[in-house]
Amino acid sequence: MKGISKASKKKAKGARTAKKTGGKSSDLEKTLAMIRAKPGIRPSEINRRLNRLESDGLRATLIKRGLIRKEKDGSAMRYYPV
Repeated sequence: MKGISKASKKKAKGARTAKKTGGKSSDLEKTLAMIRAKPGIRPSEINRRLNRLESDGLRATLIKRGLIRKEKDGSAMRYYPV
C-alpha cells in the first residue's frame, strides 16, 4: 500500500472492524438514545424498536458502563439514564 497515509490505512481498518462487530455499538447507541428519550422504558419496547428478539446483552453492557440503571416497578423492569 505504497503512497497511502497511515491515517487512511487506520480509517479503512476501522471500517472493516465495525462491519465484523455486526453493528453492536450502533445498537448500544440506539438503546441508550431510546432510554434517554423515554426514561422508564420497558425491555419489550426496546426490543420492538430495535427489531430484536432480546436486548439483554445491550442493556447489561450499558449498566456495566454506568450509563443506565434498572428499577423494578411491580412486576415490570424499567430502565432510566444515569
